[in-house]
Amino acid sequence: MTTIPYITVQLIHIQGPLKGQIQELSDSEILIGRHPDCQVRFSRDEVTLSRVHARIVREGNRFKVVDQSTNGTYLNGVRVPDAYLKDGDVIMFAEGGPKVSFLTRTSTAPPADAMPAPLKPEAVRQAPPPLPETQPPVEKPPGPRTPPPSRAAYPTPPVARATSPNGPVDNVTIENVKVPFAIQYGPTLKSYHSLPIVIGKGSGCDFVINHPAILERHAQIFFAHDQYWIKDLTGESTLMIDGRPASRQSALTPDMQLALSSQGPRFRFLGGGRLAEIEDALPQDAPPDTTPKPAEAPPADKPGSPGKKSGSLFKKFFS
Repeated sequence: MTTIPYITVQLIHIQGPLKGQIQELSDSEILIGRHPDCQVRFSRDEVTLSRVHARIVREGNRFKVVDQSTNGTYLNGVRVPDAYLKDGDVIMFAEGGPKVSFLTRTSTAPPADAMPAPLKPEAVRQAPPPLPETQPPVEKPPGPRTPPPSRAAYPTPPVARATSPNGPVDNVTIENVKVPFAIQYGPTLKSYHSLPIVIGKGSGCDFVINHPAILERHAQIFFAHDQYWIKDLTGESTLMIDGRPASRQSALTPDMQLALSSQGPRFRFLGGGRLAEIEDALPQDAPPDTTPKPAEAPPADKPGSPGKKSGSLFKKFFS
């Protein structure tokens, strides 16, 4: 008998009032809008959004976004009445409105919110005691006493090395495992369905980061012992976890802050196989300087200059 897989939808807010939040939903129909019944609900002040702006509907093992708004729903920059979704798609609700990145996670076990509640401690304590044996055990007649074996016959097993998420771990075996993982760095959001993956500056890496402090092959993400790990490939102990130097192999725990070097970039492990960049505050977020300044003549444009500063790559991605 074929079992229906459990699919969890992950909506990563990359633009709008909920930017930075990640919602995990297992409903067969997800409503997005300003109405209180919407699972993805925006403030009533978002007047460009309809009360029920769009729906994400599950059809078998696929998901479709359906527009129900006045100002439209955009998939990867194109306005659509409805369309099937795939991992990594970017949905925008109204032109210039909130944006989310669509991801799915498939498992054979139901999500935590669908699991039955565990038994209360009172119910366990009130369980009836086991029934007594129906027959008494047969006692064997005493025989000649045998001296206990020497300690040499039972060699002491090796003591396991104590480890912690930030402690020294150098004996974890890395194997290919089919588990989900997603990385967000700047405007780039990439998901994977199996590990390990390699992070670095080289073009042959699975996730390429163009940063002056990143080496060609900088770090490796893998899965072992039911948790995610990171391995330092630099040989220079450049990784830092929560502000402290990390060991060569370190387990990742939710809300852990990870710096690939002392100069960055920095990430936060969100749990569930999700690694998101920790962004510094943009300059325009600082309070404006109200101190009056003398008027200055505008500087002349350099030859060949368009006379206008281009926005950052991050702004262009979300525009």
